Amino acid sequence: MFNPTLHCIEWRNELLSDVSREDAAELRQRLDELDQSEGYVAANTWLRSVIERLQLLNRVSIMRPAVEKEADRLAEQMGQNAALEWLRGVVQRLRYIDRLITDLNGEELAKWAEEKSRRFEVDLTREAMESGAAYARRYMAESLLVAGVTFTDWEDGDKVAAMAARMILPEWWIRNAKKQFRIVENVLRECGQVCKQGSPYVSSWSLNKFRKQQQSNRSFLESWEAVNQYNQSFTLAELSDRGVSNPVNRRNELMTRIRGTEELATELNHDGLFITLTCPSKYHAVKINGKRNKKFDRANRPTVRDGQKYLCDTWARIRAFLKRNGLPVYGIRTVEPNHDGCPHWHMMLFCDKQHTKAVIDAFTLYGLMEDGNELGAKKQRVKVVRIDPAKGTASGYVAKYISKNIDGKHIDTDLETGKSGTEAAERITAWSRRHGIRQFQFFGGVSVTVWRELRRFSVENAPALCTDIYHAANRGDWMAFTKLMGGVFAGRNQTLKPHYSEPEENQFGEMVTSIMGVARGLEVAVTRLYEWTVQKVGAQVLEDDEVVPWTRVNNCTGGEAAQLFDRREGYLWQ
Repeated sequence: MFNPTLHCIEWRNELLSDVSREDAAELRQRLDELDQSEGYVAANTWLRSVIERLQLLNRVSIMRPAVEKEADRLAEQMGQNAALEWLRGVVQRLRYIDRLITDLNGEELAKWAEEKSRRFEVDLTREAMESGAAYARRYMAESLLVAGVTFTDWEDGDKVAAMAARMILPEWWIRNAKKQFRIVENVLRECGQVCKQGSPYVSSWSLNKFRKQQQSNRSFLESWEAVNQYNQSFTLAELSDRGVSNPVNRRNELMTRIRGTEELATELNHDGLFITLTCPSKYHAVKINGKRNKKFDRANRPTVRDGQKYLCDTWARIRAFLKRNGLPVYGIRTVEPNHDGCPHWHMMLFCDKQHTKAVIDAFTLYGLMEDGNELGAKKQRVKVVRIDPAKGTASGYVAKYISKNIDGKHIDTDLETGKSGTEAAERITAWSRRHGIRQFQFFGGVSVTVWRELRRFSVENAPALCTDIYHAANRGDWMAFTKLMGGVFAGRNQTLKPHYSEPEENQFGEMVTSIMGVARGLEVAVTRLYEWTVQKVGAQVLEDDEVVPWTRVNNCTGGEAAQLFDRREGYLWQ
């Protein structure tokens, strides 16, 4: 009764092989004690009760400390069954295809992606050759499903071919694997790792990955160069620094547009409103005091993107209401996280004075439509401040939010977290990149694409078809530019529109266009005057002065695989 049988020992060894060495050692010690005090049957019963928890924790790898702490908290508050159910869900979410997503990093991720792309190409080719197009499509659909990619254009042979061509590239598998890092971040958020008292806005894990990625991106940009037909060359880093990817340029352009919009609103005698929209309590994991939010919807586990979707849906309803009732508005919205990563919106908008009350009522109505009766909803969920020119400008209201979301310049301390402005901006940028959230978006107004294209011209080459609009853009006068383009409500009737090239086939067999300039009716001003080739810095130059180009090379370059992607033959698609 007391000493375990040989069969019992084998059974125990099999169970303990699925836990860490440390856990196995502790379990064996406890089993020995129970064998002597209560017998091996009672010891086995105890082992069954604790083994699954440790097996699950062993499978979450580097996330164990945070996950184990949260599981213990849930067990204490809601019982062991609830904690185990949550643990099972965490393991399931962190599993990506055939690996734990946290184990796919750096060189390991590259090797994994290479193997996946190679295997996909071989298997897809075999299915097409041996079983036909229908089986090949079915194999593609299964592969897309396990990779978490949605694809619905199965009736379009060109799009199917393009998707297949992408899937035989390791980069495709790497890109989609990295998207799964959002799941890791959301699990850490559920574990209370994202909060003011810990790591505000974004977890330390994601922040570290963001910093490494920034360094990697910079190294890449500095090691490649673009060379044009006149043999002029610039590193990609130099070109990047000249555009709006440069935080300084980005902030300056945003503030120029905001000031110009405000000046135009003043001329039109429109009211200015500063509105904050916040998600319901069930989207917030941690309170500002660091305690867990009991209203957090743990059953559905709303993610950061779920919170953003709620805000987008609410704004869509508001816009539809305003359009139906002839209440046009224009302005900008910025998205930033609460300390626990849940998004909220700050909106600076302008409207006719006669419409102000109706606009505020629309925001109040739709902003409180979901869980509007919960405690504090009417005070916190929709905040409206009328912009009083006597107290400050509209651009002044929004300037700190612009800076806080870009580089933190001119902000000494972030009031929500106590971090410096620079550190807060870095964390917010890491947050937006991790969750794929667009930080700024104008509504109403005119095309910034036209503005940017016109500013590519030098004064000597000012386009004749739109000289006045060009000079407004060139001197940075967004107000004049907007008026000349047709005003804030011009919509599709604006004076100039972006002009695109004729469709050309890309490496995936898709017909794509690229921007070439601006157009006014049938007249076109071409802004893209150079043809660029991207190459490694210092790459070999051929005798005829052509550079050796950098191109994306498709793995499928010959033999049966080449036939597979021949759209004229329709091998896979018909």
